[in-house]
Amino acid sequence: MILEPIKPEVLAVRIIPNVEPQLASRLGLAAHHRSIGMITCTSDDALYAALDEGTKAAAVDVVYAKSFYAGAAHASGPFSGEIIGIFAASDEEEVSSGVQATLRYLQNKAWFFAADEAGRLAFFPHVIATTGRYLSAQAGVEPGTPMAYLIAPPIEAVLSLDAALKAAIVEMKVFYAPPSETNFAGGLLVGEQHEVEAAANAFQESVLELARNPRHLTPDPEAEKLAVKFGGSAARKPSSVPFRIHGSGMELASKPDGYTHLFDNQTLVPKGHPVIRFRGQLDVFQAQVIETAVEAGKENLDGLHNELLEVLQYLRRVMAAEVTGAAMPEFCLAGFSGEELHRISHNTSHYFNVGWVLPHPSMGPALSRLNLLRAQCRELELGAVYAFDDSDHLSATNRDALIHGLNRLSNALYVLVCKELARKGIAGGPKA
Repeated sequence: MILEPIKPEVLAVRIIPNVEPQLASRLGLAAHHRSIGMITCTSDDALYAALDEGTKAAAVDVVYAKSFYAGAAHASGPFSGEIIGIFAASDEEEVSSGVQATLRYLQNKAWFFAADEAGRLAFFPHVIATTGRYLSAQAGVEPGTPMAYLIAPPIEAVLSLDAALKAAIVEMKVFYAPPSETNFAGGLLVGEQHEVEAAANAFQESVLELARNPRHLTPDPEAEKLAVKFGGSAARKPSSVPFRIHGSGMELASKPDGYTHLFDNQTLVPKGHPVIRFRGQLDVFQAQVIETAVEAGKENLDGLHNELLEVLQYLRRVMAAEVTGAAMPEFCLAGFSGEELHRISHNTSHYFNVGWVLPHPSMGPALSRLNLLRAQCRELELGAVYAFDDSDHLSATNRDALIHGLNRLSNALYVLVCKELARKGIAGGPKA
């Protein structure tokens, strides 16, 4: 499928806390480099871009990064892949942080894409909003420079780099002449953010056009219009193209299967994106809150029914804030703040004469569902931690407020369990 992501596979990861001096010398490590982290991967350019991300997340240096000849299909072993990258730092915690950031970037952003239906023609039209120390050094620019990292097979790369350079005000700092070790080619282009995005879009359109008409000798009039379509200008108007892939800036005339909207009608991400998975978890959790409220109503637990409707309203406001960027709501329930509920949840013996609750069928349908909500709320919180750990569409303030609020909601649900048990006169919770 055209523009289907071709995601890299991490094959092996290892950290050496204290490198043996002879090996350190051969690797050219500096005196403060005591620990290293190693990664092998099936995609060399994806890992190069991801290693750069690692230098932004931790005090690590890329001390070795090398592609293997002939690519992953002809690797020397099952864990070799197409490349090895090595970080070095003063301690293993820094190395671990750099490695983790690299793995997240490989999973969520650094992807090749298919240019043909068969998926045989792969290309890398990757936009980096702010470079780290690694790629900045490779290109001879300052860290934080916007960059288009553009890679394709040889003829596609040469043709499409020409289109990219004509379409935007960018400078090609590095040219990877064909063939590279993996028989590809490409370049690193720098400029203003909107200019490198325009260059990547023109590169993509050129690769796709060649894939459609590989033996068309006369220049395609549509391809010749690329410089006009993506023409560089500091005053460029907002794109009229209806869709854009988040993270890469690639523009599309139609929405591919397997993609969905992130936060507006234009921005697309794969349906397996962590944020989309979190939204699914949040949707299911709201449905279960409604089911629990219905069950509470059947058992004439009117107080619990109304409190669950408060929870539902909070979750709906959370969903709206995550999508729109509005301020995340502060959690409260039944007039109690999240911090008050947290304190109560840790001293239920004092407030309700109910000790640690061991769930049991004797609790009945409504409380059993309520306890299930409490347990699933922990999973929802972990889903948020994972989804927004590396997300760039949610502010740090909103991210922290979201995760903190879900944590307090878990406390509140436990308090509701204890309160209902106390109302039933079951001190200490149900007995097995």
